[in-house]
Amino acid sequence: MDTTVLLLAIMTTVLLAVTFHAWRLGNEKRDVALLAVFGGLFAAGSAVAAIL
Repeated sequence: MDTTVLLLAIMTTVLLAVTFHAWRLGNEKRDVALLAVFGGLFAAGSAVAAIL
């Protein structure tokens, strides 16, 4: 596995975990949505890096 894919996969996992915890704590929907968007972008970047 390439280093870039590994780093993006780790960052995706961490961001999605943080998003889940922020949602459970009752943070504002705007903040949770922003975390989710960045988690999705990292997931897409990880998929693209794995394909290339």
